[in-house]
Amino acid sequence: MDWKSNRADLANWLTRTLELDVRFYGRSIALLTFGYASSVFRGVATTFLMARWLPKETLGQFRYVLALFGMAGMFALTGMSSSVIRAVAQGDTIVARLAFKRVLTFAPLGSLALLLAAAERAWHGEPVVASALAFAGIAFTPYAVSGFYGHILTGQQKIRELTQVAVVNNLLFAILFVMLLRANRGLLTVTVAYFGLDVAIRGYFTWREMRRLPIQGSAEGHLSLGHHLSAIGVIQTIAAQLDQVLVKWFGGYGTLASFSVATVIPEQIKDFVNSISGTVLQRLSRHERTNAHVRATRRHFWLAMCGSAVIVAGYAIVAPFVIPWLFPQYSDVVLPSIVYAVGLLALPAVVGLFFFQAHNEIKRLWRFYVIQTVLQMAANIALIPTFGAWGAIWSKTGTRLVSLLVSYPSYDPDSARSASTVRPNDGPDRDAK
Repeated sequence: MDWKSNRADLANWLTRTLELDVRFYGRSIALLTFGYASSVFRGVATTFLMARWLPKETLGQFRYVLALFGMAGMFALTGMSSSVIRAVAQGDTIVARLAFKRVLTFAPLGSLALLLAAAERAWHGEPVVASALAFAGIAFTPYAVSGFYGHILTGQQKIRELTQVAVVNNLLFAILFVMLLRANRGLLTVTVAYFGLDVAIRGYFTWREMRRLPIQGSAEGHLSLGHHLSAIGVIQTIAAQLDQVLVKWFGGYGTLASFSVATVIPEQIKDFVNSISGTVLQRLSRHERTNAHVRATRRHFWLAMCGSAVIVAGYAIVAPFVIPWLFPQYSDVVLPSIVYAVGLLALPAVVGLFFFQAHNEIKRLWRFYVIQTVLQMAANIALIPTFGAWGAIWSKTGTRLVSLLVSYPSYDPDSARSASTVRPNDGPDRDAK
């Protein structure tokens, strides 16, 4: 009993000192970590086994297909995810259906772009790559809307259910993918399995959550944020995938495969942080933008910075042992991978960006993403033709660190709107940040 009382006292003290709802974030991160463990299993089934089983050329071809698929994401209105989380958190559930329809309207343009890319590869005598791109084009539109279940559950603060869905999704995908990969290790089979399974599994969960969700509230302000974020996402998507396309053009599929392996573990770490970040947006969306709230958010920013430094240092220690063991064909990517991981020091930017989104600071969002995109694209174009994969690593790492400077939360009443208000039904911990 004393132990439980001491634990409760410690949680209360940390909540007051850090101005952070320690209980909520502790439960959420624990659950999401468990869910993310299943995605690590999925990652083993995809990147790890493909790096071991597939020829370097085939892996490079698949990464090229993924890069073009990601670039087509500019037509998926990716910013609508934040609109849905923010709206559902405030009870405006009608936004989920409206956002779903908007995405479904624009996503076919991404399918068309991939089909054109397939025709271009066929014209240049690469029929296998062309076939893989063609299937990716067919799968793109349903893929673009298949992830809405995650936005809905995050907005509803159903972290436990979101974790359960993630575990089922990742384990089912991994098992089926490995079965198909063992049967046939050709590029087309890998592509069909990767996109087809994801669309089928995630699509079912989205269909289920959309049926459950009541239609209520107003879309005012929410969709506008989504449109701005989606417009930002266009240039951001191009910048994010351009490095892989340029590495392939100037270095070939084999060099792209090595670059992908060098970045895969740091990117997995970043994806884990992103899986938690939706919860941050959900919490920030429930509070008014005051000086006290800004101070608390800044404290979260610096806590995230300390955590990022620990992660980078830990990765630098274990990478020389882990990478040669996991990827025997790619033991020469240890140093590039460590350099790339230094970019994880920019993870605190997530706190600032979701603060801007929660409080409708459109100008600051545009400023951050424009600066980041221009720097990254310029660095890619300047460095990759000369330095190849190393140029791509320096470009992305440097850009992330510089962009961190413009993500720091601050109080500017003129740039904020009244969209972020505390709702009366937020529950007993509504005053916790």
